[in-house]
Amino acid sequence: MFECWGYGEDKKIHLLDLLRGKWEAPELKRQAIDFWNKHHAVTGLGVLRELVVEDKSSGTGLIQEIKRTERIPVRGMERNKDKLTRVMDAVGFIEAGFVVLPEEAAFVSDFLVECEAFTADDSHAHDDQIDPMCDAIADMLAAKPKSFFDVT
Repeated sequence: MFECWGYGEDKKIHLLDLLRGKWEAPELKRQAIDFWNKHHAVTGLGVLRELVVEDKSSGTGLIQEIKRTERIPVRGMERNKDKLTRVMDAVGFIEAGFVVLPEEAAFVSDFLVECEAFTADDSHAHDDQIDPMCDAIADMLAAKPKSFFDVT
């Protein structure tokens, strides 16, 4: 699962693209690099700053492999809250209209269905698109801006 989010001049975050799939290690790396290169090549929309990957299971290997072999700024994301708490932290920003989805993208319908099906008791079928959205909201909307000197 890869999502590309951007912070707009309108002070909102925008879902620019999404690639959904389940891949084993060699193919996962290829998909990650292709997704990065696709969006790194786009001009006029700002700068692609980093590839954020959940630092767990196959993500840990992907982070290590990309750091070792590629010139892609990759950052491991360790989630320290359960999914329900992360979703609840994001809901206010979504309801306030700070999260924008593309109107014409083919993936939007499935994305919305998955978001609307999310349940507090974890009885929903899928939620893999929700994690990167919550991460983007936490990174770009909820977090306090950092000075260049605060970044490690």
